[in-house]
Amino acid sequence: MKSQKSPPLDLDTIMPLLIQIWRRFTKERGPDDRLQTREFRRVVEAVKTLKHGLEVDKSLSGTDYFNNPDLLGAYLLYQWVVHYQEAMSILGELPTPPKTVLDLCSGPMPMSFAALRYGAQDVTAVDRNERALTLGAEVCGRYGMPVKTVRGNCLNNPKLYSGKYDLILLGYALEELFPANQKGWQQAQHEYLKKLLNLLTPEGHLIFIEGSMGDQNQRVLRIREEFVREGVPVQAPCVWRGECPALSTPNSPCYAQREFEKPYLIKEIQRAASINLSSLKMSYLILRHPQSGWPALPDHPLYRVISPAIESFHGKSFYLCGTDGKKRLSSRLEEHPKEARAFDYLKRGELISISGTMDAQNQMTIVEGTHIKVEAALGKPLPQTTESHDS
Repeated sequence: MKSQKSPPLDLDTIMPLLIQIWRRFTKERGPDDRLQTREFRRVVEAVKTLKHGLEVDKSLSGTDYFNNPDLLGAYLLYQWVVHYQEAMSILGELPTPPKTVLDLCSGPMPMSFAALRYGAQDVTAVDRNERALTLGAEVCGRYGMPVKTVRGNCLNNPKLYSGKYDLILLGYALEELFPANQKGWQQAQHEYLKKLLNLLTPEGHLIFIEGSMGDQNQRVLRIREEFVREGVPVQAPCVWRGECPALSTPNSPCYAQREFEKPYLIKEIQRAASINLSSLKMSYLILRHPQSGWPALPDHPLYRVISPAIESFHGKSFYLCGTDGKKRLSSRLEEHPKEARAFDYLKRGELISISGTMDAQNQMTIVEGTHIKVEAALGKPLPQTTESHDS
């Protein structure tokens, strides 16, 4: 079964819709496609409060900050757009589009919305905040996509554990569900994720997304390490099945980077709030059902590009993490022939195959006769194969 073509972001339609819903929520009268000056200033201040409280001093982490109408409204106009685009990109890496979806700690549902855009037919969004669920349901409904909502605790809600799901989403929630200052948080987190994996259909996937910085990135890498050690297969981004190279090297983060489409309002909020975010950066992991086996891959080596281009007096190079471990790819050629020209345009996160390099330990050097092929572009699934196999 072929994967579904990625739908367009359609932000030209979605942004006015978000503004209209924000107006009704805040009871503000004004134009449907833009904010007035005083409104804009209020939203910017709330966006700054959200970012500082969730990313800097963590004062909002674990609290029901959506109870504050200003913060919920600001999220709808800024963070919602960011998280929606992240989810759209990552959902494109699934081998087949899901039909039944559970979105835990959904907030106003940017990730539920993304799943519905991919054709999901039965989406259930769960959050403790009724107003956030109501706003998210309105966004989905006015776009013509139905969604179910469950208000409650995402950790121990019996309503959630009777069915099976093709996809379970957990976006920006691990740090809030399992604060690092809580005794036994790592074991509790691991047991919870194991419970979610057991709710998957045989071909189902569990996706969690976190930030790219420091502790958030390390948390995702360590979760990957724990489950790979237990034999749980990874769909993406990792094609390497051993111990995580990033964890064995100090100050070596490994996160995704994707293009960020910015409508006018997003650009203006970033400018006013001094937010320097030119691309989407996040840590993510797609785990498969524990018994499904690792994805069957072609029998030649594959490598995920895990760094931006690194410039030095020796030229340009990239770090790769592939089916045979971590490598560094560089070139000795001033101009690349057609077979290796992809090197000039590589992007962090692409999956590539390489042949004909000059190799020395973990260094791969492009020479005459090297071939480079992009096997999976950003936001696209692994090369299609007919079966899965165990590690």
